[in-house]
Amino acid sequence: MDTAFKNIVIKNGLFLGAALIAFELIKYATGILYTSNTGLSILLWLVSVAIYAYFIFVAVGQYKASNNDQLTVVDGLKVGAVVGVIAGVLLGVYNVLYTTVIAPDYYEQVMALATEKLGPMLENMSEDQVAIMHEEMLKAKPSVVATFIYSIIGGAIGGLIVGAIIGFVKKSKNN
Repeated sequence: MDTAFKNIVIKNGLFLGAALIAFELIKYATGILYTSNTGLSILLWLVSVAIYAYFIFVAVGQYKASNNDQLTVVDGLKVGAVVGVIAGVLLGVYNVLYTTVIAPDYYEQVMALATEKLGPMLENMSEDQVAIMHEEMLKAKPSVVATFIYSIIGGAIGGLIVGAIIGFVKKSKNN
C-alpha cells in the first residue's frame, strides 16, 4: 500500500467517521433519531448516503490526482472500501458508547418504535403472541461486539458500493 493511498484513505475515513458521528449526534439532540415518520427516516438515510458519497468522492479524486490522473473502477472500489471501513470503526466505537452509556435504553426505544409500526398487525394477535414476539425481539438484541462489527461491515459495504460507482464515473478515459 503506497503512502499516498494510505494517507488519503486514513484522512478521509476519519473525516467521514467524524461527520457521521456528528450527524448521529444532531439526530439525537433534535429528537429525530427515533422517528416513526417513514418519509423522515428515508430523508435521514439519504443524508447519510450523501455524506458517504461526498467523502468517498473526495478521496477517490485525491487518489486519482496523486496517481497521475489514472484511475480504474477497482481503484475507486478499494478507496471507497477502506474509507468505509475506517469510518465504520469510528462509528462502531460511537455506537457502542451510545447504546451502553449515552442511551442504554436504545434497543427498548427501537422495539417500542417497531411495535408502534406493527400496531395494526398486533391487533389481530393474542396477548400471549405479542408477549412471545416481544421476547424474541429482546433475544435479537445484538451484543456490544456485534454492534461494533456490524458498523464496520456496514461501512465496508457502503464504501464498496459508493466507491465502485464513483470509480466508474471518475475512471480514466483509457481504462
